[in-house]
Amino acid sequence: MPSRRLASLCLEGPRVRLRLHAEGDAGPAYALLAGETRILRWLVWDGPACSEDLAEHYRQACFDGEHAQDFRLALEERAGGRLIGSLSLRFGGHPGQGDVGYWIGVPFQGQGHGREALQLAAHLAFTHLAAQSLYAWVFVGNEPSRRVLERAGFTLVRTVPGRVLKHGARVDEWHFVLLKSDWRRHFGGFRPLQESVTWSEPAHDPLRDAPPPFPRG
Repeated sequence: MPSRRLASLCLEGPRVRLRLHAEGDAGPAYALLAGETRILRWLVWDGPACSEDLAEHYRQACFDGEHAQDFRLALEERAGGRLIGSLSLRFGGHPGQGDVGYWIGVPFQGQGHGREALQLAAHLAFTHLAAQSLYAWVFVGNEPSRRVLERAGFTLVRTVPGRVLKHGARVDEWHFVLLKSDWRRHFGGFRPLQESVTWSEPAHDPLRDAPPPFPRG
């Protein structure tokens, strides 16, 4: 992982803009998420008690712990600028391995936003954050999320019985993985329509300045 701190981020696809969360996202996110069982039934988390819970979380969009980093990213409609969901990239434990978690507001589901957001997140992780693999955990039975991950290049590698506790009951989970080598093979030509990534400390970026490891386009 880079030692510098991510200062600003904007990655855009045809429909989705990926950026760092801000405190002002709390209200729109709360309106989409709070009490929405169609989303929360598939999350380990039971959702925010109030918008301030989200505001507190979003104030530090790039969390740097002693052994972990957490990038808290907002998903916006590129055309209208409306918040449509949230995505986290979490690094810790094993170097170069990132955990992806996300949710999409119900009015924006089924429109290709999730796949595009995951493609932008994978580009960020593999191009700028020195990731070698990404993984995601999904409750067994969450078929829409499974389809989104598979269309974004993730592979289902195992099912883990009773991995998490939800409302007093053990829940089985699917484990999905996307290797950097697979991303290059299947999506090597992918580039955001717009891309801006800046760091808090100017320094040589070996990932950016090195020759491309594979043909473009």
